[in-house]
Amino acid sequence: MPQTLSRRDLTALLAAAPWLRAAEKAWEGIFVIMQTPFHDDLSLDEESLRKETDFLCRGRVHGVVWPAGAGETNSLSYNERMKHSQAVVKEAKGRATVLIGVHGANKFEAMEYARHAEKIGADGLHALGPTDGYGDSRILEDYFTAIASVSRLPLCIQVSNPGMSTDFLLRMADKLPSLRILKLEAGDVPHDVTRVVKERKRTLFPSTGGGAMNLYNEMERGSGGTMAGAGLADIQAQIWDWYHEGKKKEAHELFQKFLLSAVIERRVSFVIQKEILKRRGVFKNTVMRRTSRFTMDAADMKELDQIMELLRPHFRV
Repeated sequence: MPQTLSRRDLTALLAAAPWLRAAEKAWEGIFVIMQTPFHDDLSLDEESLRKETDFLCRGRVHGVVWPAGAGETNSLSYNERMKHSQAVVKEAKGRATVLIGVHGANKFEAMEYARHAEKIGADGLHALGPTDGYGDSRILEDYFTAIASVSRLPLCIQVSNPGMSTDFLLRMADKLPSLRILKLEAGDVPHDVTRVVKERKRTLFPSTGGGAMNLYNEMERGSGGTMAGAGLADIQAQIWDWYHEGKKKEAHELFQKFLLSAVIERRVSFVIQKEILKRRGVFKNTVMRRTSRFTMDAADMKELDQIMELLRPHFRV
């Protein structure tokens, strides 16, 4: 007679096998590229990083990603990534799927980050291409294959250089069973979403970025979600949830209001996310490590005032 696992035995099994825990997680929806907060002296502010994680979880986003490109990942040291990724996992406390960024200058560095991510209890891995930007398809294939070889956690690959075409990503999906999410960033992203949905041979989620500026169009095409900024992530989550609850009219109307923020982000870049997080009581300042210069002028700030007033009734947090 087959034995039935007790709840205690099942809990112990899941604790011992991170990839089994990860299998139960959600892999589509609003996965937020977290900002990295810094003190005025440019040291990393872990208290605010934890606060951001909690803010996003209370906003009912579906996943969080740290560190990644919009989170100033190239400015972070090895020790900072190792130490503070653990803080994100602990603060999330299972409330959202956590992807830890594992990209590195080469496959050996990336493999070490991947091992560490699994060790600390991350739900999945998020990998840009090698940070040297090299786009040879053979080197890229070896790089991502190496990352997948050291962890059974689900993998998200984000397009970060010209060598990472949609053809390349679909080939990698055929080769790597753990590849779960493709973050599309190059070319005509909505059209790439349609292509992945049509050509995928198994469960594979096409996600996007671009400040979520095409979110509604992409959902209509069967997108698996978007990975945009943290400041208005609860608004993005509300749009996603309403759409998938069949409230398409409400989702579209809210998206039209949200789109104003995506437009201004295209001009001023990611500093707007830190400004919004500061206004919402999450960050202490808007310091960016690569440049502490604030890039929004008085007219930009006034425009943001109006956008936030328009969206405030829909804040979840």
